[in-house]
Amino acid sequence: MTPCPGGQGCRKLFRVGQVISFSFMKKFSLLIAFSAIFGINYLSAQITSPAPYCVADFDDMQGFPVADAVNSVSFGTLSNATNAQYAEPHYVFYNNLAVPDFAKGSTYTLSASFNALGGCGYGVWIDYNHDNAFDVSEKVSGTLAGDCLPVGGTCSITESVTIPSTALTGNTRMRVRIVEDDNYTMGASGYSISPCNASTSDTDVMDWGETEDYTINITGGTTGAEELAAQNQLAVFPSPATTSIQIGGISVSDQAYRICNLAGTEILSGNLNGQTSVDVSSLNDGIYLLQVISDESMQQVVFIKE
Repeated sequence: MTPCPGGQGCRKLFRVGQVISFSFMKKFSLLIAFSAIFGINYLSAQITSPAPYCVADFDDMQGFPVADAVNSVSFGTLSNATNAQYAEPHYVFYNNLAVPDFAKGSTYTLSASFNALGGCGYGVWIDYNHDNAFDVSEKVSGTLAGDCLPVGGTCSITESVTIPSTALTGNTRMRVRIVEDDNYTMGASGYSISPCNASTSDTDVMDWGETEDYTINITGGTTGAEELAAQNQLAVFPSPATTSIQIGGISVSDQAYRICNLAGTEILSGNLNGQTSVDVSSLNDGIYLLQVISDESMQQVVFIKE
């Protein structure tokens, strides 16, 4: 596929000059001028490595730059407008922005605008399970096979995104990506964009686009342990826990507890004796099963120790 000729990007090269020595004030002035030229696209980002997440950069087919770009992203209280493609290799993690809160079970408006100068697809992912990968089930918005963004200029999308009750709480990575790749976007997967480079992207010099990563914070919200406790259901909070857990939704008199690993091996046990707090500081990081046992019943719930 050949991008629209009218949509070819234009880059200006700035030469500092051949003067060998500068006074401090001249150097400072040059720095200010340089920053003003490149603007927020260079000043608002701190990280250009996606690790531990997958590589998602672009080479823009050297000699034929086309500025397919993520112009702006708005999600909840997150708002970031650059109106330009980030510098080569066109990947950036905006880790220094204020981290917005998102409550589990609540719905938020996601908006994004793109510069789509060729046949492009886009995708948005949220790593709900914190496994440092963007699973297929974690794609919250994007083009589908056979679809593409309107070609030839700026276009926008708006979606409603509900944070699932199964999402882990805490800081969570979100990825926004626009892709144009003659051997990928137009391949068998159509415009159903992947969060990572296509298998050919590392060697193929015919790809264009931009990838932006963000951090959001997921909170317990309306489906948190506190509400489950109020409904008289066994609940543990916080999860992940560090030193202790609070047990809710039970009558604590004369009840015993057991904590087992996922293999079923008992790690800790004891009696609650009227208490709702259990010290878990001795546990290794991992996933555990808490069982609360009385004469009438046994309830159990999973929690995370880190």
